[in-house]
Formats: sequence, C-alpha cells, structure tokens
Amino acid sequence: MIMEFYNALFNMAGHLCHQKPERSFFFRDYQFPFCARCTGIILGFIMGLIIVHLTGFFENYFIFILFVPLIADGLVQKFTDYESNNLKRVITGVIFSFAYVNLCYMFLI
Repeated sequence: MIMEFYNALFNMAGHLCHQKPERSFFFRDYQFPFCARCTGIILGFIMGLIIVHLTGFFENYFIFILFVPLIADGLVQKFTDYESNNLKRVITGVIFSFAYVNLCYMFLI
C-alpha cells in the first residue's frame, strides 16, 4: 500500500519536476519525488504560508531581492560548467518560494 502511494506520487511529481537522481535527496534508498530545488520550493511555500499567516507579510519591495539567489544559481548552472549542490538548491528554493508567497499576499490582499 505504501509503495503504491510512493509510486503514484513519484509518477505525478514527474510531470512537474525533472527528478534527476543526482539532484535529488534519498531516504533509505528511496528517491524523493521532487528534486532538491523543488523540495525547497515546496518547503518554502509551506513555511511562507505559516509565517505570513502568523506574522503578516513584508510590505516592502525589497522582497524581490529574495528571488535573485535561485535565478542566479539556475542561470549560472545553465550557461557555465558550474554545478550547484543539493544544499544550495534546497536553500535557494526555500528563499524563492518564501518571497513568492509574500508577493502574492502583498498584491492580492
């Protein structure tokens, strides 16, 4: 039953994420359904929702600066031989999606 759920989740996540093993986390030899960056984006989104709900959103436009690390890391990897690591990917994903949640609140509420 658990393996069926894992396989279904892994297959669904494959439509949203590249799921490259070298860019993914593993737990007990099982690959996470999302790569490290997507995992960070999901975690940052959840954390952002909780933090914004509890404390309110940041009402300044400096929040745009939080988009820069993910964009820079991704572009540098795409156009050079530099290869990021999973820790950097998850951290930039968390920062990016936290900023995204704040922007959504800032412009929608």
